[in-house]
Amino acid sequence: MFIDSHMHVNFRGYSADRIIAYMDRNGIDQCWLLTWEEMIPPPIYLHMSIEEVFDAYERFPSRIVPMYAPDPNRTDATERLHAWHEKGIRGCGELKVSLNWDSPQLNPFLSCVSQLGIPIVFHMEDKGEVFVPCSNSFFDRLLCRLFDTNRLLGLPRIAIGAIATICEPLKEKKDNLRRLFPGYMLDFVSLEMRLKEYPQINFVGHGPLFWKGISSDLRPENGLYPKGPVLGEGIICHLLSEYQNFYADISGASGLNALTRDPEFAENFLSRYEQKILFGTDNYSLGQKEFLDSLQLSKRTYNLIYGDNAARLIN
Repeated sequence: MFIDSHMHVNFRGYSADRIIAYMDRNGIDQCWLLTWEEMIPPPIYLHMSIEEVFDAYERFPSRIVPMYAPDPNRTDATERLHAWHEKGIRGCGELKVSLNWDSPQLNPFLSCVSQLGIPIVFHMEDKGEVFVPCSNSFFDRLLCRLFDTNRLLGLPRIAIGAIATICEPLKEKKDNLRRLFPGYMLDFVSLEMRLKEYPQINFVGHGPLFWKGISSDLRPENGLYPKGPVLGEGIICHLLSEYQNFYADISGASGLNALTRDPEFAENFLSRYEQKILFGTDNYSLGQKEFLDSLQLSKRTYNLIYGDNAARLIN
């Protein structure tokens, strides 16, 4: 069975029909369809409701595995999780909220997930600054893209930032566009504490901060996606080795970057943790499968990553 373990409906142009067409075109049997819910959303936020997920599931019940992660800050978070589990959700995801792993709001929430016996898919991302257009103007949108870009070693961002230091109108515009981004599910130390506290929960991680942890050298100065060889096994290698309930999905630009930055390390990493890695895309056609297929992995490893691991977690 071939499973994409990280998809969203009505995100990046993927309606339910387009998701099925994508799956048919790529020989994918099922996908995990995830929500994104925050009661106090950050500057850049796209609400992805459980109702949309469940509508897609009811249309294509043999192809879509519905999942839901209510915001743990909700007073009725556990009640909603229970109610939607009774309707048919198979997992909790995507947990993408501005909390740390040791936040007390997570205590009843994780206890509920443990009681239901479902996996949890979570997103980790560093806090920092983001730039959000003040209007729909082309100039605002262009400036935000330049200030946020990490492409070409961040040179567009560096150049426009340097100009802003000597051009007062541009500096004022930059300050107006800047917003504080609080980050998501921060801190590997308290994540490990939760792995120990809830051994019955299978935790599936992804995101920029998560995948920085593939290397012992996090290189924060290189932006969102570190480049260059992995200089030593990082924290997620330790967690994958030590905890049976810890998994990783390779979706999104962050997952692909973590592998392609050092193909030799990636080949060893995927083989070593073959029972802990899940294939996923996050609605991005970036080439995860093409890269994996270019490696010299065993048939067993490919089968586990492409579907067997995900099927085991939801069964």
